[in-house]
Amino acid sequence: MAPRLDSHARKRAILDAALPLFARKGFAATTTKEIAQAAGVSEALIFKHFPSKASLYESIFLSCIDGDPEYERLVSLPPSTGTLVQMIQGMVNYFVIELPADPDERARHRLSIISLLEDGEFMRQVFEGIRSRFLPCFAASIEAATAAGDLLPGPVDAENGFWLAEHLCEMMATVCLSGGAIVPYPCGRPDLARQTIWFILRGLGLSDTAIAAHESGGRFPFVPSQPPPEPPAHGAAKPMNGAAKNDEPTPERPE
Repeated sequence: MAPRLDSHARKRAILDAALPLFARKGFAATTTKEIAQAAGVSEALIFKHFPSKASLYESIFLSCIDGDPEYERLVSLPPSTGTLVQMIQGMVNYFVIELPADPDERARHRLSIISLLEDGEFMRQVFEGIRSRFLPCFAASIEAATAAGDLLPGPVDAENGFWLAEHLCEMMATVCLSGGAIVPYPCGRPDLARQTIWFILRGLGLSDTAIAAHESGGRFPFVPSQPPPEPPAHGAAKPMNGAAKNDEPTPERPE
C-alpha cells in the first residue's frame, strides 16, 4: 500500500502532474479533471489546495522561487554592490545554465510562452510575484552600489534595469527550448553566462573595476553560496588570461 502523502507532498504532486499538461495543452484547454486524474486525486482535493485553476497555474511558476534556499539567501543579504552582482549571477545562472539542462524547468518556461501567446494575464501575475520578491533588494543594492562609487547612474532606472536583465535572460532560455542548435554562439554555455553577466552589469552602470573585483572571488557564473573553485594543483598549467576551461557541449555548440 502506498504511503499516505502529507499536505505539502500532495500539493507538490498536483503541481508536478499539472506542469506537463499545461505545457502541452495551454491553460484554457487543460481541465482540472485531467489534472486530478494525472495526480491520482479528486478535483475537490485540487480546489482544497488551490482556490482556482488560475492559482494552480501561477503556483507552478512561483514554486521554483518560494522555498528555494538560494532565493532566501539572496534576498536576505544586505544591499550592496556584492549583493547586486550576486543577484545578476543567480538570474543568469538559472536562465542560461540550469533551465536549458533541466526538462522540468524547460516545461515551466514553455508555460510562460503559451501564456504570452494567449491573453498574458497569468504571466502578468507571475511578473508581479517576481517584482514583489526581488525588486526591493535589487533597487536597494543599486542605490548602495551608487553610494559606494561602484555604479555610475544613467538614464535607466532600477526597475527597468531589472526587467531588461530579466527579459534578456528569458529570451536566452527561450532559444534553447527546442534542444537544437538555434543560435550559433561562438563559445560554450559557461563562458556565455560569464559574458552575459558582464554585459548586464555594465548596462546597469557598474564599473569594470568593480565587476572584476567581484569576479576575482570566483569566475562567473560560479554561485557565491557554493565553495569557490579549487586552485590548480602545483605545476599544473593555468588557463591563459585566467580563462576557465569551457568545453561543455550546449544546444548552440554541439559536440
